[in-house]
Amino acid sequence: MTDPNVTIRGSRSSERRIGILCINMDPVSREGLETLVAQTPGAHVVDNVDRHINPREVMRMLEEFQHRVCVINFDEGEESARISQRIHEGCDTSVSIFAASSDAHPDQIIAAMRSGCSEYLQKPFRTDQVADALAHVEARHQGKLPGQKGQVITLMGAKGGAGVTSLALHLALNLVRQRQTCLLVDQHPALGDLALCLGMGRHQYSFYELIHNMDRLDVDLLQGFLLQHPSGLHLLDSPEAIHAFSNTPSDAIEHTMAFLAENYQFVIVDCPPGLSEDTCAVIRQSDHLAIVITPELPAIHNAIRSIQYLTGLHYPDENIDIVLNRYSRKNPLSEREIEASLHRQIAVKIPNDYDLIVNAMNAGTPIDLARKSELAAAFDTWTDRLVANESVAEKAGKGSRKLFSLFGS
Repeated sequence: MTDPNVTIRGSRSSERRIGILCINMDPVSREGLETLVAQTPGAHVVDNVDRHINPREVMRMLEEFQHRVCVINFDEGEESARISQRIHEGCDTSVSIFAASSDAHPDQIIAAMRSGCSEYLQKPFRTDQVADALAHVEARHQGKLPGQKGQVITLMGAKGGAGVTSLALHLALNLVRQRQTCLLVDQHPALGDLALCLGMGRHQYSFYELIHNMDRLDVDLLQGFLLQHPSGLHLLDSPEAIHAFSNTPSDAIEHTMAFLAENYQFVIVDCPPGLSEDTCAVIRQSDHLAIVITPELPAIHNAIRSIQYLTGLHYPDENIDIVLNRYSRKNPLSEREIEASLHRQIAVKIPNDYDLIVNAMNAGTPIDLARKSELAAAFDTWTDRLVANESVAEKAGKGSRKLFSLFGS
């Protein structure tokens, strides 16, 4: 009879791609995992060890494999997190850690990710879940970004007080009203206003905390970070603490934005004014940048400088839109004068209804854009334009388009 270990230990070829070590796994779950892992060529469950395993032993047991995985039973609460953290801190980056638990509560998932887990498998294991997790391991080590599917639309004010937050909020809500899946991202590094303006409580986890968990990012982790508005709009909040996150790596921001675009038809980003490194990283992953101006000279001047800076960094000029907020025919600067100064057309004009918008923001109740008004018509025009772009991109095979990748390729 052939020794079943000969194939596993006798070759360093594709048959030895992924080695999986179970830690403290119950027999039923271990057997189920072995059955599903066997469906992935080159993946093998090496053993099931107890909770006292140390990082050096993990590396020794998995040393013959190209990709190494520890699957930890997370049904034992804090003890499971301690095991994960010990393995995470003691092993090199070739070892990925999976949590396996019958509990899918967001707090449990986030606790697992914070302790070093990159995937969260819910018991009983499913074929697609295990296959996707193993595929993610190989993709991470090969430096691949997922193919971007949805549109990322970033809104940035040419100057403070341009009304970017209210525009981002109502644009996102209007996309949801037109049956588009939409995520609204508050990219302010602290004290953003979107949750407040939507009449929602602040989330304990923010967009920036999600970025700092980029290496563990998957759909299950994302769910624990989202605020969900009754309209169906999803929101990633900003940090509430000042200086909560500093020196955020640009590549982590880009990778996170690419992941978010995989899961929504539209990702709308509310950026603070100014071209910080964080904002530039978001813009590099954006399909369109909407520079919001008001009909005043300082805003127009700043918009010109921003466009020059971004095109100098090779951001496509045709992907930059000018959105004129608080538009009125009575403005001292006419539409023609503004366009002549910018050397480009105004893409979107939002009529001046300042009192209505301020009252809505103060009440935490967005304007009902289903009711006919000049303001609603302007948002409908903007939304229709974006949805039309989405349809054209889908027909053209959007998955093949070039990303402004974190690898610079």
